[in-house]
Amino acid sequence: MKRSLAAVAALVVAVAGCSSSTGGKGASTGAAPLVVHAVDAGTFQEDFNPYHLENVNFGTVGMIYETLEFFNKLKPGEITPWLALKHEWSDEGKTLTFTLRQGVKWTDGQPFTADDVAFSFDLISKNAQLNKNALEIAGTKVLAPDKVQVMLKSTSYAKLYNIAGNTPIVAKHLWEKEKDPVTFTNPKPVGTGPFKLSTFSAQIYEMEKNPGYWQPGKPEVPSVKFPAYTANAVQTALQQGELDWAGAFVPDMEKIYVQGKPDVNRFYFPPEGLVNLLPNQADETLAKPEVRQAISLAVDRDKIVRVAERGYTKVAHPTGVPMPGGEAYLPPEYKDAAFKVDVEKAKELLKGIDPAKLSFTLLVPSPFTDWVNAAQLIREDLAKVGIKVDTRGVAFADWVSKVGKGDYDLTIRAAASGPTPYFQLRSLLYGGLAQPVGKAATGNYERWKDPATDKLIDEYAATEDQAEQERATQGLGKIMVEKLPAVPLFYSPSWAQFRTSKYVGWPSEQDPYAMPSPYTSPDAAVVLLHLKPASK
Repeated sequence: MKRSLAAVAALVVAVAGCSSSTGGKGASTGAAPLVVHAVDAGTFQEDFNPYHLENVNFGTVGMIYETLEFFNKLKPGEITPWLALKHEWSDEGKTLTFTLRQGVKWTDGQPFTADDVAFSFDLISKNAQLNKNALEIAGTKVLAPDKVQVMLKSTSYAKLYNIAGNTPIVAKHLWEKEKDPVTFTNPKPVGTGPFKLSTFSAQIYEMEKNPGYWQPGKPEVPSVKFPAYTANAVQTALQQGELDWAGAFVPDMEKIYVQGKPDVNRFYFPPEGLVNLLPNQADETLAKPEVRQAISLAVDRDKIVRVAERGYTKVAHPTGVPMPGGEAYLPPEYKDAAFKVDVEKAKELLKGIDPAKLSFTLLVPSPFTDWVNAAQLIREDLAKVGIKVDTRGVAFADWVSKVGKGDYDLTIRAAASGPTPYFQLRSLLYGGLAQPVGKAATGNYERWKDPATDKLIDEYAATEDQAEQERATQGLGKIMVEKLPAVPLFYSPSWAQFRTSKYVGWPSEQDPYAMPSPYTSPDAAVVLLHLKPASK
């Protein structure tokens, strides 16, 4: 059942105390620093621009910069007031009015007001490279210090999550001084969040508690440290107890991490998105549907999940709709659809294609060892149908840049989940997110352009009727099956390992109040606000 904003408003100030996930007894260290791994990186760049996708440091959104509302993707329909106490639609879904929380201050002591909200939306409207959700903003209007309107160019009911839950708010009095907000790296960030940057180096950065945070007494974690780790170093750090919270793939969880202490060394991997094999459709060969279909028929997903993912997840539904839980969004004719390997049919589909053009490079981030292993399995599978694939592992930042700019043939990448399956499919397929090769995209990295797809996405956004939204999403699922713009592989786990020796209150299957991974924003900040020092 959906919770209204009013029903959860009273919970916000007590957000750190409502978890039932207490874990086991560990040696209490009191209010100790928390050591966190969010991404495999040998070094960090000093970038805290919350609108950047490349090189921005984890924790920037959520811990430093906050959103207007928090959407719990593990409980569809649950929205928690954050910087905004409530929202109201008008003008047939083209105007969104927010009533803001009063008494909030930036960490430099200046008050947070409606001017900051209006400025933030105007900023991304004027700078397309910062508009990561491709919001069609027509303008903003400040009605009072605590009330602001955001006007959209079209009916946008379905974009509430993108507007209120996925757009960080910045301080007007600081950002209006920047001549180029697109390249601005914001080395001294000033936010409203529970933490503020205290130290930075290429090897480690640290955030400390914001003493003036608007949730009284929170957070109870005094500081968070982010050391730079490569993939192998992360496993060693987990094994030796150096990390308190990590978001890593670990091939042998019991041996490397749990070590016979399941009450202390815990993990939780709820599904967070859809991992796909993305074919760059700027390539004329990969733009052919029969080539994409042949690729899909050749790939043994069961083996990938079993071998590369160690069984921690499961094969995706062909529609891309998360299952179980997404039944209402499945097109009836494909409700029972499932992937299967058919080498002979794949070969038949490729008969009319020049073999010389069936040679591609599969780009993967080398720190993601499970994806590296998946890429090798895909290479072997595609060789069986006459498609030559060279796998290439690159640094995480290089991979983000290359995929964003379309500088690849094939890649593996996840589409993030949202409040409903629509958001995942929109991120994957919306033509408005596609960019010419050479220009960084914030979604639709395969450059899929299809009027029928965009029409369904627009129809979903134009109504608040749930049945109509389900119908539109079913149409998107049908396109995924029949046109195969992307090749679904498996559901993306929210990788999260956490220890209860210092803090308790972590998310769990029994208390899924936020995604548990430290790399998910703004969820990671919500997790930190739930944590309490472990009892002795």
